[in-house]
Amino acid sequence: MITEAIDLLENAKKVRIISHHDSDGIASAAIAKFTLERIGIPHEIIIKNQLLPEDLVGSEGLVYWFNDLGSSKMDSMRNIRGIITDHHTPAVKDVEYKENGNEIYQFNPHLEGIDGGISQSGATTTFLFSLNVIGDVLGVSYLSVVGSLGDLHDKRHRKLVGTDREVMILAQQSGLIEVLNDVRFFGRSSKAVAYMLRFGNDPKIPDLYDNPKKVYEILAKAGIEKEEGNKVTWLELDEEKRKIIIEEIKKIAKENGIEEESIFGEVYELKFEEKNSILRDVRDFTSVINAASRRGYPEVGIDLCLFKRGETLKRALELYNDHADVLRKASKELEKIKPINMGNIYLYDFSDSLDNNITGTIATRIATHHNLPEDAIVLVMANMGEYKKISGRISSQLAEKLDLSDLMRASAFDVGGSGGGHRNAAGALIPKGKEAEFLKKIYERLNFKP
Repeated sequence: MITEAIDLLENAKKVRIISHHDSDGIASAAIAKFTLERIGIPHEIIIKNQLLPEDLVGSEGLVYWFNDLGSSKMDSMRNIRGIITDHHTPAVKDVEYKENGNEIYQFNPHLEGIDGGISQSGATTTFLFSLNVIGDVLGVSYLSVVGSLGDLHDKRHRKLVGTDREVMILAQQSGLIEVLNDVRFFGRSSKAVAYMLRFGNDPKIPDLYDNPKKVYEILAKAGIEKEEGNKVTWLELDEEKRKIIIEEIKKIAKENGIEEESIFGEVYELKFEEKNSILRDVRDFTSVINAASRRGYPEVGIDLCLFKRGETLKRALELYNDHADVLRKASKELEKIKPINMGNIYLYDFSDSLDNNITGTIATRIATHHNLPEDAIVLVMANMGEYKKISGRISSQLAEKLDLSDLMRASAFDVGGSGGGHRNAAGALIPKGKEAEFLKKIYERLNFKP
């Protein structure tokens, strides 16, 4: 079917790229844009928080290319000619879909027995398809790594695995990515080292996490004054100072019963970025393009992915700081909200007090930082016009027993909505007024679980 899909693309008068608004979707959109520019096909890009019913009906004369979304809604599409390169659990288990006036070719790792939540991101899927369209797409192979890290595919094994890893090696061989073994705290190139150590949670070390006194004690042993620690990044420290800090982290981890190997793992850096660039660490890169998109300027993130800097980077950093402010305000708002608790389900309804662009971010924060039971299902809800946007998160341990994507999709469908995602991270869109019924449907389904 790939030949038919390529023919559809190459013979298009115009292509509408529709991608998800997170960093995986932005990286995917950039790969698609790069590919279409190389073959000279006119195109436009639309970045979506969530596919709405009107997005599922095709317009005559357009070929659609859905990236990092689309698979969970394919059975609801009408009169669409296009391609889906996605990694979320598909509603239709076939590559070709020609019902309801559609001509759609779907490329999704789940159709090959590959877990799209761990081993193949949306950007990796888009890259692999593009590799069949043009031969010189290796120049943006690093965007597969950006998308995969943006979707936390490196978290479970402390490195990329599966198809993500195969493409990462291509990017490494192309001289774009450098692979290192290092501490896996977030912010290696974007945060001051004191901040990175204080809020590092991969893993979370109790005696170090949010303990500024302990952080500055460690820095002092490495000869780093408090003022310097609040300014310099991890990547800007010399090797000797980093070694001293690492040894201190090892000691504290051991005292807290945390295995040494859980502190370290693969980290990925962009070789074409300077050591003092905020974009050097790929996870930091993902956070910058994610922030730009969620603040309503996805084109800034796409331009960064396609090597634009200067004013583009300046604007991206402004949006990055704005996004940080939004998250701080959301955290304060969270303190005011008492969740609706039904069994192991915890529902946080922000209504209009939360930007619906960041429900997933807040759900992840709650699941990661709040002391909830291991079998907790975290649901964060916010208003989105006539709908309620819902993001759900569960632990990786619970995901071995429960597919959150199936649970959200079925429960949303029952109340006139839609849903989908991954086993441990999924979302739904339901009509306003159906919240209690949706929650009840989830609870009922969980009661049937062994």
